[in-house]
Amino acid sequence: MKEPSYVPDELDLMILEHMSSDANVPFKQIAQSLKVDQRTIAKRVNDMKEKGVLKNKIEIDWSRLGLGIGAYVGAETGLGEKDVAKLHEYIKKEPRITEAYSTIGNQEYYFKVVETDLQSLRDVLMPFEPITSKLTSSIVSSQIKKYDDVVLLRFLRQRGFSRTKRKHS
Repeated sequence: MKEPSYVPDELDLMILEHMSSDANVPFKQIAQSLKVDQRTIAKRVNDMKEKGVLKNKIEIDWSRLGLGIGAYVGAETGLGEKDVAKLHEYIKKEPRITEAYSTIGNQEYYFKVVETDLQSLRDVLMPFEPITSKLTSSIVSSQIKKYDDVVLLRFLRQRGFSRTKRKHS
């Protein structure tokens, strides 16, 4: 396994928990809650940003903006390098494809598409037919679990994921 670029300690994980619950929480409030100096919090957050662990990003609920149809799509190519290049190019330039991955498993590629309605979703998927040998899609009907950084961070802390903090160069 590749060595991570940043090895968090328990304080790092607790800082991330606080910030995941409320991205706008002041360092002073985190410091008071964790009983450490505010400068320590600022330094840790800056270190995590410099190492790419922590990124400032907003979360948009696309369904509230009218993009209410979401689909997870799997694709296989098996058609040759030229079609693979076309597939990659289409995935990269199509803005309604919000995530895309090369995978190991039943599908070579896996991606998420958002759109306003089924016909528009079909319009996004149609260009895949000539450049894929197998295309499968599953339309999201309801969400069972929402991605939650806080829950995962707490799990990692409880599992003892954090190690003795190493010097960061």
